Amino acid sequence: MIRAIGFDFDGTLIMSEDKKGPAMAAVFREKFGVKRGVQKEYENLIGKGYSRNVKVIKLFKIFLKRKPNEKELKTFADHFGEHYVRKMNACPLFQCTNVIKELRKQVKFTFMLSLENTKEVKKIAKHCGVAKYFDEILGGPTSKIDNFKHVITKHGIKASEVLYIGDAHSDVVASKKMGMKIILLGKKHTFKKLKEDLDADFVFNSLCDMPRKLEKL
Repeated sequence: MIRAIGFDFDGTLIMSEDKKGPAMAAVFREKFGVKRGVQKEYENLIGKGYSRNVKVIKLFKIFLKRKPNEKELKTFADHFGEHYVRKMNACPLFQCTNVIKELRKQVKFTFMLSLENTKEVKKIAKHCGVAKYFDEILGGPTSKIDNFKHVITKHGIKASEVLYIGDAHSDVVASKKMGMKIILLGKKHTFKKLKEDLDADFVFNSLCDMPRKLEKL
């Protein structure tokens, strides 16, 4: 029995990870003088479940040969947040809210999860009019696994009663590590191979292709 549904914010509901590369490169260029290569290296970090902070630390080590200090991390977060919120203010690609509405009626609660900063994600969700569909909106710097643990503990449910909807290999790996069910979205995947290798429970091209009734899964 499914009692909770989680929706991956990045890619599933809105801007895919690879679209954040230009914003990441812009911050490194404008604030830290790194003019080339950031976007390509950032793309190599996508799909591994890293939070934004972890990605930034790894990029610092690659391009500046050191770890960032707390002040630099805050500078980066503030500047990236400005780029991110500005880009999202147009509310691009919020997909199939009718599906979210229908699924929400069938479970105890729904949650949105992002690797981006929680405060920024909440602001964007509210601005774009979709915050009302979620009982909880979670994000960074907390890791995806720790956010999953929070959902299970806070709401007193079993991991097997949670269905998570994402679009990346890391979503499948994290969900299965927790013992949760997972729907994998995206035309870019080789569906059969992913079901064999990563054991996704269900695979659909997009959120729009999902059945509106959980009993049909």
